[in-house]
Amino acid sequence: MSGLFSIVASESEWLDWRWQLGQSTASYRVVIESLGWSGLGAVHAKYPIRVTPYYMSLARSKEVSDPILRQCVPNVAELREDDFGSADPFAEEGYSPVPRLVHRYEDRALFLTTSDCATHCRHCMRKRNWSCLGGRPSDEVLEQARDYVARHKEIREILISGGDPLTMDDAELVRVLDAFASLPNVEILRLGSRAPVVMPQRLTEELARVLGDCRKPVWLATHFNHPWELTDLASEGILRLLKQGVLTVNQSVLLAGVNDDAETLRQLFTGLLAIRVKPYYLFHGDPIEGTTHFRTGIEKGLELMASLRGRVSGLAMPAFSFDLPEGGGKIRLEPGMEIQRDADGVPVFQSCDGRSIRYPVRRD
Repeated sequence: MSGLFSIVASESEWLDWRWQLGQSTASYRVVIESLGWSGLGAVHAKYPIRVTPYYMSLARSKEVSDPILRQCVPNVAELREDDFGSADPFAEEGYSPVPRLVHRYEDRALFLTTSDCATHCRHCMRKRNWSCLGGRPSDEVLEQARDYVARHKEIREILISGGDPLTMDDAELVRVLDAFASLPNVEILRLGSRAPVVMPQRLTEELARVLGDCRKPVWLATHFNHPWELTDLASEGILRLLKQGVLTVNQSVLLAGVNDDAETLRQLFTGLLAIRVKPYYLFHGDPIEGTTHFRTGIEKGLELMASLRGRVSGLAMPAFSFDLPEGGGKIRLEPGMEIQRDADGVPVFQSCDGRSIRYPVRRD
């Protein structure tokens, strides 16, 4: 293995996504022995380490401040208890009419395929599911979800997420895709995956054909957060998908100590366009338990977006957004917009269903 961490691998192993996935479960020993950071064991016990050798190879130092390690190596701050985080602030479980299906927006539904990921992102919005959701959905669970979508004709788009659906093999993925693509009311399938970032070896010619052959259009929504992640392997994989008609958009998260400066974001957004990926969203950090050390103030994000205007083209500019608690849906923010606050100075926003919802945030 190249880089700072010594894992022995042949070239064929390194380029094999199944090898990368298998090695990710053994990463705890490598991380502990190589880094020697204090407190990793206690965090690992609650929020386990899992990271591919490929993604670890992108790190350029063994310091806590390295933007790659910050995203994949535990931090004792994950155990900090405060008023800014909860396990399920968006009430996904409350909007789940059948197992693994979330129906929060009228015309869209989310299906959770698995709790498995190639890498456990330390800022993950579904850390609560890392050990409890389970692997592939049973035939019964998939049929229940399909039947619900079939009955609700207003649903036209299915987001297939997890975990990461691209940890499943092609046959399992086809089983899930076909279940929803066969419904007349479903027009679009959207895969949510970080495989292009942490395991681009997964973007094989065969996968590209499988997605391209689906009877409904398939979009890939991925999650690059830093320009160091924009590698040749990632670019080549994205191009394979594009040649089969699968378009890719990116949803970054604004993360303190990773990408919360204008130059890093500029390089990220323009670099995404260069590998044929459209910057779609820049999300303000979610109030998830175990992730609040990554959050900035809303004002910080607005300042960064304002500073990028005129420095990058409109095509490279994502929408700055965040999810309201209590299932309130997404809010888009624009530089210069006035933010309403309550008597305690806490921002208040109108949800997609007309509710006024408080959004406690840290201030810069």
